[in-house]
Amino acid sequence: MPNITVEVIANKEFSIKPRGYDQEEVDTFLDEICDEMEQMLKNISQLQQQLREAQAQANRPVQSAPAAPAPSPVDASESSLREILLMAQKVKDETIADARKKADEIIENAQKKAEDQLGAIASERDSLTRQVEALRETAKDYKSRFAALISQQQEALQKINDL
Repeated sequence: MPNITVEVIANKEFSIKPRGYDQEEVDTFLDEICDEMEQMLKNISQLQQQLREAQAQANRPVQSAPAAPAPSPVDASESSLREILLMAQKVKDETIADARKKADEIIENAQKKAEDQLGAIASERDSLTRQVEALRETAKDYKSRFAALISQQQEALQKINDL
């Protein structure tokens, strides 16, 4: 399974089925996003733990204080860990925001497509209803003309019989 990145989410295209996007494909992709987010959260948690450990180590009493305080490797490490943590948090926030935006777009597109399809179906239904009504009127007219023709034929036969 490839790593989910903002670029992957932005470029993801789902195949279109007769009734919209393939629900299973969308669900699978969203599951992959969730898995990636969980991994990021674990990484953030680990970095936070390392930061706490570095802070605890930095707070321990120093046995011999140097004459001039110089930045210790722990301070540099703590600073790096904070930067990494902030960057990880930023990436997490951006990825979640992008995923939500993409999910909203997918849902909006699916709803629009469904509405378009429903509109087309309703239009077709209306057209078929008009055709059925026209056929009923034609049948009614035909029945009326046929009844008149039978009546005329009966009258003609009666006149012949009366002669």
